[in-house]
Amino acid sequence: METAVKLGFSLAGIIIMLFLPPYLDGIARRVKARLQYRRGPPLSQTWYDLRKLFGMPSVKPTKKALFTWAPYIALASAISAALLLPYGNVVPVDFGYNLVVFFYVVLMVSVFLMLAGLTVQNAFSHLGSAREMQVILTVEPLIAILYGVLAYNSGSLDLYTIMTGLHLTPSLVLTYILLAYALYVESGFVPFDIAEAEQEVIGGPLSEYSGRLLGVFYYAIYIKRFALLWFFISLLTLPWIGPIGTPEKAALVLALQFVLTVAFYPIIAALEATNARLRIDHVVKMNTRAFFAGLIILAMAFMGW
Repeated sequence: METAVKLGFSLAGIIIMLFLPPYLDGIARRVKARLQYRRGPPLSQTWYDLRKLFGMPSVKPTKKALFTWAPYIALASAISAALLLPYGNVVPVDFGYNLVVFFYVVLMVSVFLMLAGLTVQNAFSHLGSAREMQVILTVEPLIAILYGVLAYNSGSLDLYTIMTGLHLTPSLVLTYILLAYALYVESGFVPFDIAEAEQEVIGGPLSEYSGRLLGVFYYAIYIKRFALLWFFISLLTLPWIGPIGTPEKAALVLALQFVLTVAFYPIIAALEATNARLRIDHVVKMNTRAFFAGLIILAMAFMGW
């Protein structure tokens, strides 16, 4: 019976992870439209767009295999990251020490987005990839430090153990605040969508992508954003709920994770609609300052604060 329950929660997590991200983007599009006094598209519009792209052939401007495989590797990385997260009290893929794996597989989405832009002879793609590299090199060290604070606070590198074993300290509160900023930057939301920047570099690394390959890349980005948000929501909920000993309580926790994830997306959309894109040098400076702030928080954690 216990195995069946775990299988059920794992299946629920997989369904949420595969089908919810495009609907979240649909929510964001609707919120932005309402803030701009427009009606906006239906919530399923992103799914309609993806389905259309999946059914179209891709024009390949290069014979390099990486151009073709990069979207699929990015999608596999995003799905792998989402499978490492807890849904209720069940982690679909749990092998211990998965905080490190989560960090790297999420990073791989950005890495292959960057590499994809470098496989073609297009100045806009190269510029977008260069910007993506600068963002990665400045925000990922910050995220690594903040993950280190979480691991030190809980005494574990296992994601579920971290999320259920955190202790409230001043350094943890500051970690939450800075982690919200860092994950927002890594998700590539406005004003940090510098690599894509359609008005400037016509899609950046994705400038030469079309059809099915473009749809796969978009789908990977949506799942990556979902994984990062679900990770943060789990950090907000699981540590303070207490032991999840029954399937009923686990189902309530899963429902809470789902509701909060959906509820946070209009906030993200409002931030996107009310902010202009930043310049890359501004983002580098902001991330550098945040990195040094993260070092201070890490020192506080080591001192028991």
